[in-house]
Amino acid sequence: MPRGPARDPVSELFDRQARQLLARTYRLPRNAWAGVRVPPPSRNQVSWAAARGIDLHGPDNASTEGAHYDARTRWLRAFVRSLNYQHKWYSDARGGGLRTEKRTTPASTGALEVEVGGWLAPVMREGSIVTAGGNGVRVRLRYGGKTARRVVQGMPDSKRIWTDEGNPGARFSYRSLRDW
Repeated sequence: MPRGPARDPVSELFDRQARQLLARTYRLPRNAWAGVRVPPPSRNQVSWAAARGIDLHGPDNASTEGAHYDARTRWLRAFVRSLNYQHKWYSDARGGGLRTEKRTTPASTGALEVEVGGWLAPVMREGSIVTAGGNGVRVRLRYGGKTARRVVQGMPDSKRIWTDEGNPGARFSYRSLRDW
């Protein structure tokens, strides 16, 4: 059975953290923000990615055309990709949480909005780090669902990241899946 498009390997590193943030977001009312600090990559993560030809500190390679938010770096874009993937395939509108098994069809409820902020310095109390430094990322669920899906499906493949068949569209951020 075909597996579908390969995932960005860096985004897979963030799946646990993305699921935790989404679980908090789903418990909030619509349009309420939940946030987290994303620490910079460790030396081991930088080495692991470099061995695959990926510069985690490189610029954000946004896959959207025109106006888009700036995730700042390849590392932070991977976190955003993980959030979107987890929301699309593991959200459960009925229970409000996250599934343990992947959906058979992508979620069509709720529009996930993500904002990536600047660097937040560590918080110190009495000489100890209470909160590590990192970039602030916040998420909220917007109203949208079927309306948002109809808008995307009405776009030509030349303007889309993914086609309806699940293949990379013209705005996919990699020239080929072999780049992963």
